[in-house]
Amino acid sequence: MKHIKMMIPLLFLSLVCSSLNAQTENAPANIVSAMIVKVIAFEKNISSFGDITIYVLDAPDVAEELRKAVGMSVGESTLKDITSGKTLPSNKPSMIYFDDASQLNGVIEYTHQNKILSATGHPDLVDKGVTLGFGIGEDNKPKIFLNLNGSLEEGLDWNPAILKIAKTVKE
Repeated sequence: MKHIKMMIPLLFLSLVCSSLNAQTENAPANIVSAMIVKVIAFEKNISSFGDITIYVLDAPDVAEELRKAVGMSVGESTLKDITSGKTLPSNKPSMIYFDDASQLNGVIEYTHQNKILSATGHPDLVDKGVTLGFGIGEDNKPKIFLNLNGSLEEGLDWNPAILKIAKTVKE
């Protein structure tokens, strides 16, 4: 039964994420928010137990969209809280979302040190070390990008099904 529950989001994601090799643009806040909630269900450390907290670094539009999903189930967990600010958080969240390339090094250092997921709506940042990225392809469909080296550095444990729908990169 658990496998069937995982297949439903997988089928949805595979439909919207076809043609991953097409050129991509930055994803808007509403797409990023919807994709984050669906994709983090595939990361076992985040979705297997407890509450999920997401810190949004200097992207108020994304924080606003994500707050609409507070209370939703994500795997066996619940999206409990979305916090945001202009500097890295003092309390360790489940993941950090950011878009500003000038903050890349600080975010990557923080996520690797704290073993938490890094995500962005700028697909080009995935090649530079961010673990999870979202974009919009030429076909106007959402695209998912997954940095395998970043996943290792952040101590993530992805359900292998995500590899079927995400474009993977190794930096």
